[in-house]
Amino acid sequence: MSLEQTVQRSSALVADLEGLCQDLVEMDPAGSEAEAIELLAVLERSKSALSAVQAKHTAVLEQYRLNKQAAAGVPKDRWGTGLASGVGLARGDSPARGKRHLDTAHALVGCLPHTLQALEAGVIHEEHAQVVATETKWLSTKHRRMVDERIAHRLDGVGPRTLGNMVRGEAQKLDQVTARDRQERSRSQRRVSVRPAPGGMAYISALVPMPQAVVVLACLHKAATSRVADGDTVDPANPSGPRRTRDQLMADLLIERATGQTTAPAVAAEVQLVMTDAALFGEGQAPAWLTGHGPIPAETARDWVADPNAEIFLRRVFTRPENHQLVGMESRRRAFPEGLKRMVTLRDGVCRTPYCDAPIQQIDHITPVNNGGPTSWDNASGLCAACNQTKEATGWRHEGNPEQLTVITPTGHQYTTTTPPIGAQEPPDTGDPPEEHGPPDDPDDGPPDIDPNPRFDTNNYRHHHTEITMRIAA
Repeated sequence: MSLEQTVQRSSALVADLEGLCQDLVEMDPAGSEAEAIELLAVLERSKSALSAVQAKHTAVLEQYRLNKQAAAGVPKDRWGTGLASGVGLARGDSPARGKRHLDTAHALVGCLPHTLQALEAGVIHEEHAQVVATETKWLSTKHRRMVDERIAHRLDGVGPRTLGNMVRGEAQKLDQVTARDRQERSRSQRRVSVRPAPGGMAYISALVPMPQAVVVLACLHKAATSRVADGDTVDPANPSGPRRTRDQLMADLLIERATGQTTAPAVAAEVQLVMTDAALFGEGQAPAWLTGHGPIPAETARDWVADPNAEIFLRRVFTRPENHQLVGMESRRRAFPEGLKRMVTLRDGVCRTPYCDAPIQQIDHITPVNNGGPTSWDNASGLCAACNQTKEATGWRHEGNPEQLTVITPTGHQYTTTTPPIGAQEPPDTGDPPEEHGPPDDPDDGPPDIDPNPRFDTNNYRHHHTEITMRIAA
């Protein structure tokens, strides 16, 4: 079959698939409980089969890219640079997830044929396939094939965690020496992270060696159990409220022991909140925005600000009335580079690449300096380290401004993300648009006092939000 025939066949299949998807969306509801269950099962198997097809084509894409880079004389250690980001963008995922998809596809097609067949048949889901690929990643190709064969008849009906333990055990049987060395090397990956949770809460995650993790949990459990037995369960943050449960005590003890404070609420920290003036000084209910993390109920934010242990700095934030895009921050300091970084971080919140929610680690030029790009507000993007490195790979290009960013990949595909309004929770006003103005030439590099004479024409820009930097003392 010629290349032209292959392209035509692929285009026809894609059109058929899109038509089928539309038919499924428009299909009539199930006529009974039994029919609904059958439909759920069939659709789930279909999702698994499609995941298998995606894996095959991802592997094909990888081979095309490697062949192209080899022919172009790209050093071997640079082969595949940016490919994970391209896969992530195509699938509407972050670069980190794109890397996982790429690694899984490489493993399934290259050395896990039984797992691939199980995915095609709907016996397992994509998550299961990712577990097998990840847990065998450190093995040789020969040993990966052996593990794949050994678990082939044990895949039906197992959950991802059980499957992970099963695969890990088989892998360690085959190469105990490397397994031990790998555990030692994994110590270098220990880290702590935080991610938002519902209800204004957050998850603190620590990746540490297993023995240490078990000891930490056991110590917290023992200490909390002892306090419950002694009746020492009063909540210092709410002495007249309900007594703390063992789980609550364990959480508070973790904070106390990690920070060195005598009580969990008295944590020394610095956070940045963005609130409307109405929410801060009046009864406005627009949620506040915790930079880099997400929305906080207005009442909760006011309670934070009213904390007698909190040292508060206020800074007015100027936004366009019609869409609340950030255009400036009041300042009394002159350190432009640090101030510009602060403004871009406040504007973007997280990495600006489409679908990537990673924290901002670097402020980068949209148009590179060596291509004439200025160091300015209009040419700045907040990116994570991985996306910033991908941007520098051959064939990648960013275009944009403060309102939006378009990422162009080596294949010519374009992905655009729009910068959310500051606070990201209010609908834009519907009044006449203001005149265009740029940001100030001396954004702030620290929490100053309020300047009573801002340099903006407030007829065109109003200080609609307030950034609050809170240092909560012990």
